Amino acid sequence: MDFINANGELTIFLEGRIDANNAVDAEKIFKAIITENPADKIIFDADRLVYIASAGLRTLMKIRKFAKKNIAIENTSNEVYEIFEMTGFTRMFEVKKKLREVSIDGCPQVGTGLSSKVYRLDPETIVKVYEKDVPLYKITREIDLAKKSFLAGLPTAISFDLVKCGGAYGVVFEMIADAVTVGDALMAEGGAHFEEIMKKFAALMRQMHGTKVDAAAGFPSIKGTWLDWADGMKKYYTASESDMLHEIISAVPERETIVHCDFHAGNTLYQEGEVVVIDMADVGYAHPVFDFAAGAFHVLNSDKNYIQSSLSLSQEYIVRFFDQLLANYFQTEDKAELDALKEIFKAFAYLRGAVFPMKHVQISEDRRLFFVETARKTLFPNFKWALAQVQQLEKFF
Repeated sequence: MDFINANGELTIFLEGRIDANNAVDAEKIFKAIITENPADKIIFDADRLVYIASAGLRTLMKIRKFAKKNIAIENTSNEVYEIFEMTGFTRMFEVKKKLREVSIDGCPQVGTGLSSKVYRLDPETIVKVYEKDVPLYKITREIDLAKKSFLAGLPTAISFDLVKCGGAYGVVFEMIADAVTVGDALMAEGGAHFEEIMKKFAALMRQMHGTKVDAAAGFPSIKGTWLDWADGMKKYYTASESDMLHEIISAVPERETIVHCDFHAGNTLYQEGEVVVIDMADVGYAHPVFDFAAGAFHVLNSDKNYIQSSLSLSQEYIVRFFDQLLANYFQTEDKAELDALKEIFKAFAYLRGAVFPMKHVQISEDRRLFFVETARKTLFPNFKWALAQVQQLEKFF
């Protein structure tokens, strides 16, 4: 019997029929897999399960008692779901029906990123298709955070369906009629509307950073998330380097305002003169500096081809974008002030690069090592300078 144990979740794949003929053997196999593969959560994937009889249901009850934890049953067909529902299993187990399949054949691609690509299904609907290595918990968390952000008053796309696109997961969003990425809008007509759009982009950023939320509202601490990312990189860094990461992140002042954590021209859409946020996977509450880290990271990142394609901007426009963002957000043209801000955000760009492999867990080992070596050239040798930049934050926010 197939199974996968990853990210604290043990997934066991059910197949064919489970009835009086094989229920006892199935129980033995389940217990052996669970014993040898400890996990925080157990999931039975019923995608290939054709039928389950009363003997099979009793086996699942025994496994629930044996495991001493809640068990989820996912990807059930309508027929199998009805069995679970009629027998009351949906009140004892977390049972989910099989996701509907959505084809993107012939659909125009309207956005791209390291973890996903966005396609237009019809004039009012898009689907964000995730790379196959992106864990499901990150996707469902994004759906939840998008809904919470919408209720908090942000102009974000409304997500309404988790689907399968071939072998990958996707999320369908509606109310995105005639939208393009902000990057495409900025580049259109030779940048004729660049300043107008950037004013709206900066205004939305200020709106986000003026919206108070906290853990009680279901939002995670972004500062806590970055500390977790630093912990996740411990096997790549020395103890001293890990301590530096923790010290810099911990020094950031506490705030309870919305931070997108990846707010850029490729993660936003321009629709009928309005900027709409579409990527909410890492939304939470924190100091606004965590948002400016993304823009500075894009300006300084040496992987220019990837950055340009994911933002839909040329390198010249990436620099111009960040300059205009700072001027509009801080409402200043003072060069000395803007240069001081850029120096602060440069430190956070280096910090973001140091923990970036944990933000995108599906990247290759070569890419991970690239970011590790870059941090050893940019951040760690300049630790005291970076910490000093953090201490300048109170002057501007």
